[in-house]
Amino acid sequence: MGARRLGLPAMPAASRGMTRPIALSPAQVLLVRASYAAIAPLEEDYSARFYHRLLQRHPFTRSLFPDDMAQQISVFRLTIDALIAQLDQPGASREALAELGYRHVGYGVLTHHYDYVGSVLIDTLAEMAGDRFDAETRAAWETLYAAVAQAMLDPGRIHG
Repeated sequence: MGARRLGLPAMPAASRGMTRPIALSPAQVLLVRASYAAIAPLEEDYSARFYHRLLQRHPFTRSLFPDDMAQQISVFRLTIDALIAQLDQPGASREALAELGYRHVGYGVLTHHYDYVGSVLIDTLAEMAGDRFDAETRAAWETLYAAVAQAMLDPGRIHG
């Protein structure tokens, strides 16, 4: 259910562009991309495993998602794909993430939910990447996720 369907207006223009760019070092970009390249082609979709694990660890989050998770799983994967593709363009994802964060306020997502998602996402990626997901790679993903969450939360704090 979109933010507009919940009666929320589009994110105000004054809020756009207020988030900081996602900035990873060149070494972190390489680590994230290499680990993602190892995971993306696997037969089992990491995004399906992520949602299964999220709902298992935090069952109260189930109400935030549609009954049929197929589209949610697909959109999540496409979002991560786009984010990874734009890692060397730190400002490219900024406004899209701010808009996404604003919409998440309308879905009922609370600030502390971002911590649950980050933990489950990184654990899922680590499990699927195996030995390729060392401490440096985990730190790079944690840095990326923190920046993404911050970009999404900035407009949410303004409006919710």
